[in-house]
Formats: sequence, structure tokens, C-alpha cells
Amino acid sequence: MMFSIPRRSFGGPLQFLVGRDAEGHWLAVETHGRGGGIFCDRSAALRYAVFETGHRARAVRVTAKTLSLL
Repeated sequence: MMFSIPRRSFGGPLQFLVGRDAEGHWLAVETHGRGGGIFCDRSAALRYAVFETGHRARAVRVTAKTLSLL
């Protein structure tokens, strides 16, 4: 499950955290809780986050902390 975030729906550039949820699924979560997705592997989550941020440097971070979409 993933969905694109309308870029003009709020101010400020998008930033994402990529990591795992409590069940071990890979997630990409926008840092302000405005979107994200569940992915089959780390590379798919990273690809989504990098695309959504327009390939901006330091806009995507990988974390060891447990993430959730809610």
C-alpha cells in the first residue's frame, strides 16, 4: 500500500523516515505524518521516498526506531 502526497497541499519540503514497523514490514513515513506506505523491502521504501522528495539530499533518512503509519 502506498500513495503519493500532493506536493502543494502544505508548506515545506517533504522529508521521509524509512524503517520497519513492529511486525517487520518496511515503511516510508513522511515526517509530519502526511503520508507514506508499506513496502515489500527496504529498497522499494527508499525508492518511493527518494522519488516523493524529488531526489533532494538529506530528505530521506533510514532509522532503526520502530515506525508506524498512524
